Amino acid sequence: MKRIFFFIKKNYLFVAILIFSIILRVYRLEYLTTFSGDQGQDFLVVRDMVLFHKWTLLGIKTSIAPFFQGPIYLYLLFPFFLLFHLDPIAGAIASVTLSILSITVLYITVKKFLSKESAFLSCLLFATAPQLVIYGNSPLYQNFLPLFIISSIYFFLVNKKNPLHYLLLGLFAGVCLELHLLSITLALSFFIFLLIFDDRRKQSLPIFIGGLLLALSPTILFELRHQFLNTHLFLAYLQSNNTPSTLINIGNAWVKGAALFLGGDSMIVGSIILIFSFFALIRFKTSQRYVSLKKFTIILTVVLLVFSFKLSSLEPHYLLPLWIMLLILLPVWILKIFPRKIGVILMVILIIFNFLTSAKELQNNHGYNMPNGWTLRKIKDIGKIIAKDSKTHPNFNVASLLDGNTRTYPVRYTTLLYGRQPESVESYPSNKFLYVVSRSDKNNLYTRDTWEIASLRPFKIGKQWNLKDEVFLYRLERVEKK
Repeated sequence: MKRIFFFIKKNYLFVAILIFSIILRVYRLEYLTTFSGDQGQDFLVVRDMVLFHKWTLLGIKTSIAPFFQGPIYLYLLFPFFLLFHLDPIAGAIASVTLSILSITVLYITVKKFLSKESAFLSCLLFATAPQLVIYGNSPLYQNFLPLFIISSIYFFLVNKKNPLHYLLLGLFAGVCLELHLLSITLALSFFIFLLIFDDRRKQSLPIFIGGLLLALSPTILFELRHQFLNTHLFLAYLQSNNTPSTLINIGNAWVKGAALFLGGDSMIVGSIILIFSFFALIRFKTSQRYVSLKKFTIILTVVLLVFSFKLSSLEPHYLLPLWIMLLILLPVWILKIFPRKIGVILMVILIIFNFLTSAKELQNNHGYNMPNGWTLRKIKDIGKIIAKDSKTHPNFNVASLLDGNTRTYPVRYTTLLYGRQPESVESYPSNKFLYVVSRSDKNNLYTRDTWEIASLRPFKIGKQWNLKDEVFLYRLERVEKK
């Protein structure tokens, strides 16, 4: 206890930032976290891992092509679902935990290698940036990346006299690659830096690659067992993706990313940050202490530019390693280029602007990227209703018309959580009852051509539940033809 009090006393400002960060991320967590189709499918896999020890070597299919992410994201979720007895809030708590750990490692890294003042400002920027607040309360593959990107930067900057540091650098870069395949830009940038600038490259590169392979071992094992299926799918995607991005698309993605992760979701502020950062990166004279960081950031920027021109489906989060680097370097540059008081004022204004944008989002009545009125809390309530009602209405299935996730894996998960199992997604034509989440105009259900609904015809509406915010649950009952 004495050590804890001593740490708090010595780092009271950081502790205050940490508490502030937690509040931003846990506020109305059951209403603001994401629980959509991807999470529903992932949580069902984690459930099987917890209950039946069915471990997987593969993650979810990517959103841009039919190849798959690595399974480390699911492994990271496992202890939280075990601890919280499979309650889906475990996914959100995992996100909060990893986000707070990210801020802690960020503080340690910037304080150790740059300055304590820059560490405070970087942590405040991380704590308040709109997209990083969302990352901190919503479970998704890329949302777990910041912790491992920052950890890899720590081991990149540490004096690597110990070969273990190269191994850990490769390991954390490999975990990033497992979480999101386009983190290959981070691993490739580290490799290029070691190849060009590391005097011990003959020793460091094999150890770094060894760390990468260790992190990628679940995916490698899957590939060996399945004739390199994922590799073939990935290569097929690269060959079919022949439409390069235009300069306008690339510019929009970069500016949007800077806005979301640094500039309070303002395209104007995002543009200013990008222009200032590129100017500082090229013209700002760094001391010997910052040379490696500057060289690495230049390499990373070039690599990301090359990938930007190659990928036609470029998204701002694909550039996440750069946003983390700028989050570290921006306070340093501003405090060095401007007089100290002006630099601090500029950073405080930027932080307040980010906070106000994030605070505005805290009043939403839906989870991030979810339909209006659709929340984890509501999905849990629906699971309870279906689990109770289906005891007298067996042979049932579930569907949703609120978004594109018509087979509503989140509702499947919560129905299972409360003791009842919907039929499989192939069984709609043979089910007697169908619980449908939809809006208030129930007459539209009779004319919908959605397969999950149409396959039940003819049917009648047996019961309905008003869940507020224009969200209703209907029990459809098949009418047997005479």
